[in-house]
Amino acid sequence: MKSIFINFVMVTLLTCLASSSFAADRHAHQPLPAISKVHGDLSIMVLGSGGPIATSVGRASAGYMLFTDGNPDPIAIMDVGGGVYQRVAQSGTNIADLKMFLLSHLHADHTGDLTSVIKTLYFHNNVKGQVRTAPVVIYGPDSTAYKGDPGTVYSNGQLVFPSTTDYVDEHYSEDGGVERYLNAFVPAITNGAGTFSYEAHNLNSAWKPDSNPQPEIVYNEKGLKITSMPVNHGPVPAVAYRIDYKGHSIVYSGDTSSVSDNMITLARNADILIYDTSITATLPPVPVFHVLHTTPERMGQVAAAANVKELVLSHITPVTEPRIAEVKAAIRANGFTGEIREAADLQVYNLGDHD
Repeated sequence: MKSIFINFVMVTLLTCLASSSFAADRHAHQPLPAISKVHGDLSIMVLGSGGPIATSVGRASAGYMLFTDGNPDPIAIMDVGGGVYQRVAQSGTNIADLKMFLLSHLHADHTGDLTSVIKTLYFHNNVKGQVRTAPVVIYGPDSTAYKGDPGTVYSNGQLVFPSTTDYVDEHYSEDGGVERYLNAFVPAITNGAGTFSYEAHNLNSAWKPDSNPQPEIVYNEKGLKITSMPVNHGPVPAVAYRIDYKGHSIVYSGDTSSVSDNMITLARNADILIYDTSITATLPPVPVFHVLHTTPERMGQVAAAANVKELVLSHITPVTEPRIAEVKAAIRANGFTGEIREAADLQVYNLGDHD
């Protein structure tokens, strides 16, 4: 009996050791979080490389996070589409000290997770043992610039798209905002030490050639310069963004059609140009999508004319997902000779000492 007991103890001990070893080995082989890949002078993390359609591929909608000097605390998030909240969590990033949100336009696949990420921002402050006093700062396009154009005004006279300031107020203002509870929520989770506050700013979104649009300075402090540029997204007010830091530059098109040379102006000599890759020259066979998005042929022309070093294909849809090789060929055929990459969620692009 004693021998049986000893054998039982030994088997149990060995089983526990084996289980512990397996668990440790499994943990050791887990991939490092995306935040561990941020280094160099200027970095951008893809939070969402997809479009407005939920697909089995599982791309989140549009979202990108900016970093400087290898600091794991992000400076800004550009667009906050559906799924970006989850990607922020998966990235391992604490966004407590985030300075701003940069919205390219107010379609849901670019704004849908805004409130969820803002709420996380305050919880991340709790994790750091701090209380945020700085406001949440949100930039985005003004309301419809050319009132009366097709698709800009409803029959009752209401604009199809509000300004960014109206959009933000209608979400968060104590005076009628649909998510005004944040004004009570933040003091509650900080034992009365914190307050929820925000600033919203409208950017010029008048894109027509006769308006002679110029880049607009959004932020310019400590060597970091962010500019915006109106772009043509059909009747939708929209802007693109450029980030410059320590001689490096990243440009994000948001969603834009093939019309106008505004993207060439903004992307001149950029290191990285992240471009709307929603359609081909013939697909989908619905005219409205070609009014809203850029063909690969035009992307090649813009990237070549702007002398861009690297083109990143993003906002990938079920139209372009199986046709990336065709998209790249069309870009090459229209003069672009730089590097072309297909974006993926949680991918990090670094510029600087550790390119």
